[in-house]
Amino acid sequence: MLTFLLFVSAASAFTSSAPLRGGIPSSPARSSRTAVTMIDADTLLVALPGVAALGVSLQKSSSDGGIASMHAATPATPKATEKVDIKLARQNFKRWNDALQTKNPTAVAALYSSEALSFLPTVSPMHIKDDFNTEEYFTAFVQKNPFGTITDDSVQSYGDGDAYLHSGLYTFELGSGAERAPVQARFSYVWKKEDGAWRISHHHSSVRPAGPDMVQVARENFQKWNDALQTKDPKKVAALYSTAGDLSFLPTVSPVHIKDGSSTEDYFTAFVQKNPFGTITDDSVMVFDDGDAYLHSGMYTFDLGEGRNRAPTEARFSYVWRKSGGEYKITHHHSSVRPA
Repeated sequence: MLTFLLFVSAASAFTSSAPLRGGIPSSPARSSRTAVTMIDADTLLVALPGVAALGVSLQKSSSDGGIASMHAATPATPKATEKVDIKLARQNFKRWNDALQTKNPTAVAALYSSEALSFLPTVSPMHIKDDFNTEEYFTAFVQKNPFGTITDDSVQSYGDGDAYLHSGLYTFELGSGAERAPVQARFSYVWKKEDGAWRISHHHSSVRPAGPDMVQVARENFQKWNDALQTKDPKKVAALYSTAGDLSFLPTVSPVHIKDGSSTEDYFTAFVQKNPFGTITDDSVMVFDDGDAYLHSGMYTFDLGEGRNRAPTEARFSYVWRKSGGEYKITHHHSSVRPA
């Protein structure tokens, strides 16, 4: 509309009946024809700024899609997508865990999808696909007083952030009073947006399979160490000790605190000449870092010497073995004669 008014205003200036410079009168208008005004060069020059303004206005209208484009609807702002990250995943897990604390199975089941569900519970043989069976499962489960703590997790996002997989390891405290005990388990959740709210469309939970028998691992590594002594090659014994700068070795018959491979080899150069053979008489194992490190401690008896001079020596031991490059190495060894 603005462009149209500018056009009419400019047109009126060119068809004025006032006398023009140079004394040339305007031609009388005829009733059946459009009046045409003759304009001299000077008048045209005076009018050019108006023509220029009209041209700019028309050009702008054209570049904007014409007059109609001035009234076009403003494009809608794209809907902001909620950022899917580990923080969001843990917040939703907390909502689920908090629902368990209410002991209200309906509140827990409300977090699961009613559109498309696949639920494989920890302690049920069923493949649950509907909210009725979900609520029925949690009716019994909440009575165990469950409380979950994530110990390791990761997140994968799908689509435009409207779905994600949250998976990893969690530990559940179950039971009451003296019977309360932890259960290590694994989890996979797929959370999807439904009507603007996050819902669980898939949940698979399983008891974590037992890892290696670390007592057996510890005893096998001790056997490797004892076998290396039988070779009487100090290099082979020292090769079982860490060279990563984290060694602490307190030998049975040396006052030195050994912290490097060279000194370890020096110690065993003399020790292997005693023909040592060790036998564990009592031991225990403490595991760290999911089995990547462990403390093996207890009592062993060493037979030392030759012939009639060979005699047993009761001693105590502490080994810390840690994985390095996929292989266990001794990072700490403390051995002492057992007090009388």
